[in-house]
Amino acid sequence: MARCPAALPTDHTPCAGPAAVTVLDADNAGADGCEHHAARLLAILDRGRVFALPHAPAGAAHRVFKAAAPQDERLNRLADAISTSPAMPC
Repeated sequence: MARCPAALPTDHTPCAGPAAVTVLDADNAGADGCEHHAARLLAILDRGRVFALPHAPAGAAHRVFKAAAPQDERLNRLADAISTSPAMPC
């Protein structure tokens, strides 16, 4: 059985469902993948991003992001996003 493009050559685990997200690296090179392999790919990328495909189940990109990032890293990214967001008008 073929595995998704996001599966790393050293990762011999089976796909966990159909391709649901696209993982992009800092140069916008990307691969579609199941949530399982996409999380593993995202975890090794520096400044990687994840986007749900149009047919993905609700929350797919969020689940991949959560699975890929250690808790402290997610908090650091959240803090960076909050501190760099433009001010909201009242």
